[in-house]
Amino acid sequence: MFSLRKCDESGATLLFSRSLCDSLLSFIYNSRSSYAAATNFLASLRSQFGLRRQLVAVLGRSFVATLQPMPELFVCPVCGDNPDYIVIDGQALGFRLRDGIRVARPALHMPSMNLNIDNYAVIREPSIRAAIRKVVRTGDRLNKTDAEALGKLHATLSSVRPRAHKAATIENWHLKRHAGTLFFRFFNWTAEGDLDGPRPRAPARGRSGQPDNPAGASGLADANSAAPAAGEAALGGLGDAPAATNPTVPWHERSGTCHARFDTFSAEGTEWATVRPFVLALLGDPVVNLFAGQPRGPLRALAKDLMEANGREWRKRSTAANAVGFVANFFARVGSLLCKEPVLSKAVGALLLFAVDVDASVDKDFQMAAQRASDAGQAETLNFCKTWLGVSTAEEYEAFAAQHPAFKDQDLQSPYTTYEFFGFLKRVRPAIYTPRPKPRKRAAEQAGRAEPRKGSQAAQEDAGDRCSKSFPKHSQLTAGVFNIVCPHVITMGFRVMFQAESVADALSLILERFPRLPKVVFYDVACKMDRNGMQRVRSILSHHGVRFCLDRAHAKGHTCSCVYNPDESLAVTNCVSTQAAEVQHSVSVKFRGHLTYMSPAAFMAHRIAQLSLMNLTAAFKVSDESTLMENDGVRLNAYYYQVRGAKCMRSGCTCPASLPRAMGSMCLEGDSGVEWEASAGDVNAGGGESYTMEAM
Repeated sequence: MFSLRKCDESGATLLFSRSLCDSLLSFIYNSRSSYAAATNFLASLRSQFGLRRQLVAVLGRSFVATLQPMPELFVCPVCGDNPDYIVIDGQALGFRLRDGIRVARPALHMPSMNLNIDNYAVIREPSIRAAIRKVVRTGDRLNKTDAEALGKLHATLSSVRPRAHKAATIENWHLKRHAGTLFFRFFNWTAEGDLDGPRPRAPARGRSGQPDNPAGASGLADANSAAPAAGEAALGGLGDAPAATNPTVPWHERSGTCHARFDTFSAEGTEWATVRPFVLALLGDPVVNLFAGQPRGPLRALAKDLMEANGREWRKRSTAANAVGFVANFFARVGSLLCKEPVLSKAVGALLLFAVDVDASVDKDFQMAAQRASDAGQAETLNFCKTWLGVSTAEEYEAFAAQHPAFKDQDLQSPYTTYEFFGFLKRVRPAIYTPRPKPRKRAAEQAGRAEPRKGSQAAQEDAGDRCSKSFPKHSQLTAGVFNIVCPHVITMGFRVMFQAESVADALSLILERFPRLPKVVFYDVACKMDRNGMQRVRSILSHHGVRFCLDRAHAKGHTCSCVYNPDESLAVTNCVSTQAAEVQHSVSVKFRGHLTYMSPAAFMAHRIAQLSLMNLTAAFKVSDESTLMENDGVRLNAYYYQVRGAKCMRSGCTCPASLPRAMGSMCLEGDSGVEWEASAGDVNAGGGESYTMEAM
C-alpha cells in the first residue's frame, strides 16, 4: 500500500494498492499515452472512480520515481555488455529548460591536430577530385574550372619525372599518373572547346513515352547519384528563359569532355556498376579507413601482384579484397580486362597499395602532430591517447577521477545530476570535448523573431565534408536525447543533450562507456564522426580497429565516399540491423508529448522506466523463451523473474527473491505477496518536484 499523505474532501487519507500503480504504469507504457488518458481509462473501469487527473499524475510520477532500474535490463542477452556493433543516434525528446539546473559532466579538452585530409587522397588537388566526382556521378556540363582541373590530370600522363629530390614529390607524381591511367581508360578526354558545344543529349524515349534507362545506367548507388555535389553548375533552360526544373542529366548521356567510353563496356553493360564506384572512391575522395579492421598483409600481396602484371597470378589473392564490396566487384567484373592490359593492372595495383598503407601514414602523422603539440605545451591529446589506448576498466577511471581536480568530488553516479543513464555500462575513460564554433546569428534572430536555431555541423566541425546536416535546437526545450542501441534494439543507455547534437559529443560517449571499443559504429553522419575522431583520438580508434558506417536508412541521402556505405562492407555489416535506433525511436516518439512538460527529475525517472520496459520486451523477442515474432498480450512476469534474474532489494526480507545482489533491480511484486518498499532517493537532486512515499 502507498500513501501520498493527501486527504480527500472528507479528511480521509488516500491509500493506493500496488496493483493500481502497476495498472497505471502499464497503461501509460502500453498505450503510449498520458496521465489524462489513464484517468479516463481507470474511470471507465469503475463508475465511482473519483480521483482527479492531477492526483493521478502525482501518483504516477511518485510511483515511477521510486522504481530502481535493474542494470541487467540494459544489457543485450545476445550481444553482451560490450557489443561489437552499436547504433547511435539523437532524438528530439526533451524537456523544458529551467533556471538553476546544474549538470555534472566534467570533461578534458581535446584539441584537434589539424591533419590535412588532402594528404591522404590519391589526388591531392581538391579541384581535380571535385571534377572527377562530377563526371562519374552525372552528365552535367563541366565548367571551366572542372575542365582545367581534368586537363592537368591528363597532362600528367605525358609529363616527365619532376627534378625534385624529395621522395614524397616523386611518389605523388607516380600516383597522379596512375590515377590518370585509370580514369581516362574509362572516360574519354577531348579538347576544352567541347565546353561550348551542344548540351548533353536528352534520354531516348521508348514506345510508352518514358525515358529509357539502360542496364547499368544507375550503376552507382542512389547515395552517389541523388543530387549533384555542392557548388556544381546545373543545366539551364533553353535560350534566355530559365528552366522550370533542374534535372540531373544521367552520366551515360554525357557527350562532351570526359564522356564515358563505350568501346569496351557498352552503356547497357553491368560492368559500369562496378567501375564507377571504384573510380569514385579511389580518385574522388580520401581513402582513409578503406580497409579498417582488415589484415593488411594479404592486401599488400595482392597489390604487388597487380603491379607486376604477371597475368592471372593476382587472381589467387583477390579474395583478400572481399571485405570491401566495390573493390571485390571491380575485380570480379573487370578482372579479365586487367589481365589483358598490364598498364591498367599496374595502375590499379599502385592505387590499391596506397589505399592499404595510407592508414599507417595517418597514424604516424597523428603521433607526430600530438608530439609537436606536447612540445609546445599542449600535451592533452598525447597524454590522453597514451593513458587510455587499450582496454580500460572502471577501476582505472575511478583512480584517475579521484586525483584529477575537475573530476574528484563530483557526483557522477546519479542520473539526476549527470542527466544520463547507462545501466550496466560504467565509465571507463574520462569525457573529452572541444569548444564549438559560435554560429552566425540568423536574420530572424537579429530581428527578434523566435525560431528554432539550426546549425550546419559540417561547416562548423569539418569544412572538407560535403555531407552537411542541420541539427535543430528549440529555444525553450532541451535538444533531445542521445541513444546507444544494440542491433537487437536493446537500448544500452541515453544522455540528455542540452546543446544541438554534435559528432564530437557522440565520439566522447563511445570512449567513456566501452572498455573495448565496438568493432563497427553505425551513425547517420558516420563520415563526420570518422573525420572528427581522426583529428582528436586517432591512435585509440586505430588500436581498436573501429569502423564507422552509415545506417542503411540514411545512406541513400549521403554524397560522401562509398567507404561509409554499409552495403559496401558486408564482411562486417551483413545480417546486422543498422536501423535499430530508428526502431527504438518509433516507440519513444509516442512519449514525446507525455515527457515534454515534466520536471527534469520526472523526465529522467520516466525515461529510465520506459526504456526498462522497452528493453524487457525486446530481450524477450530474441530469447529462447519466445516462440512468436510478436509479443503483444504476452505476460513477461515469468521471463523477468526467472530469466533476467530480478531480485527483491528489501532489507531483511525472507522471500525467495531476496537473495543478495551486487546491483539494484526494478522491484516488482511477485507471487509471494511480499511487502514492497523503496525511496525516492536522488529524485529530488535534479531540482524537480518533491515526492514523498510512505510504505504502509
